Amino acid sequence: MSKSAIATLFVTSFLVLPGAIIPGSDAFLAAPAAHAETQRFPIIVSAEQAKKLIAGGAKVIDVRSPEAYAKGHIPGAINLPWQRLNVSESDGIRNEFAGDDVFEKELSAAGISYGDTILIYDTTALPGRAYVAFEYAGLGDKTHVLDGGAAAWTDGFSTEPVEVAATSFKLERKNDIRVDKNYVASKVGADGSIIIDGRNEDAYADGHIPGAQAVPASSLLTKEATLQSEPVLTALLQSKGVTPDREVVSYCGSGVAAANNYLALKNLGYTNVVLYDASWDEWSRDPRAGQQVSLANYTFEDGATAATADGAPQFLNEAEIKALADNPDVVIVDVRSPSDYAAGHIPGAVNVFWDATFDEDRVLLPAEKLKALYEQAGVSPDKRVILFTRGGLQLSHTYTVLNLLGYRDVDFFTGKFQGWENGAFKRS
Repeated sequence: MSKSAIATLFVTSFLVLPGAIIPGSDAFLAAPAAHAETQRFPIIVSAEQAKKLIAGGAKVIDVRSPEAYAKGHIPGAINLPWQRLNVSESDGIRNEFAGDDVFEKELSAAGISYGDTILIYDTTALPGRAYVAFEYAGLGDKTHVLDGGAAAWTDGFSTEPVEVAATSFKLERKNDIRVDKNYVASKVGADGSIIIDGRNEDAYADGHIPGAQAVPASSLLTKEATLQSEPVLTALLQSKGVTPDREVVSYCGSGVAAANNYLALKNLGYTNVVLYDASWDEWSRDPRAGQQVSLANYTFEDGATAATADGAPQFLNEAEIKALADNPDVVIVDVRSPSDYAAGHIPGAVNVFWDATFDEDRVLLPAEKLKALYEQAGVSPDKRVILFTRGGLQLSHTYTVLNLLGYRDVDFFTGKFQGWENGAFKRS
């Protein structure tokens, strides 16, 4: 080998540019996997990178509405609104994939073939529904997305419609990254998996899959609708326990935000990501699936009083409860758990655990069974019922159930245990 060849080999082997990742280093081992097409371009590309892709023959797909496309689009872009590859609603579940025949028809009409390099754009960096549809069709390895969407393109738009020759596209390389409810249920609490919820914080707080972490898709974007920087995204994801060594299950309300999160994770190099496309639309209506709420329980201020209208429930204080202790027409119903009741309760109170009003599928028991449950404890509609519990959720549920059963004389006691003198608070 000549001296010049040895010198070239030495330089190409060991010259490291600032910020480069050295093979074999810890940084290299932790680095994300290769992105779409080649390591030259990530999945989500800048406008300058998009121009290079176009110059190299990439087909540009505008997935916005026909109206937005008509007002101005990247020259040469083909209009294929992402909604055409989706069904807006099916049996109460929104944004499901259309049938394979629809995929073949729409992709054929757009002039797409396997082997094409594709650049899609919408209004933000995360046109997730379009991206997962292209991935389902087996086109994901060569599909790129314009960061920032149409607004990031500053070289001028065209209003001329683009016509292309149709292809005979057939779904021969399907890559279905969707999973069903049973699969998701098997990942709840699994060490090697993490479930992320792409909805906004208020929707997450209202109810979510047990153990799921809130990763609002909107938080992954800047105010300019571009993708947050990689350090920002990595820090956010790591704070939620989302790391490349764990399988990530992405869901949201109807599959849109979940697809956006899916796209962002794939762009970062996450390879083990699946999409629960039916999302909360499906999960929330199955009482056996279980859910968590992040909303705090609530209670009532001392002396809280309901409306003064006849029949409205009243909040009683300790002295009023003690005065009713020997009244045979009054029954105090402790709706806490049997173990809490056994540890200590108001003298004479009976226990009807609020959670016992559901069957094994978390469906409210039939009226006859509910009536029997209360009557067995000595609670009947002809008596004045006073509910005792520690939280507003349990209280509200029991009050609702009793109202459904026709109980009309129901009041509340939510006071503290302190102050029950001379054995008035019984411990069993």
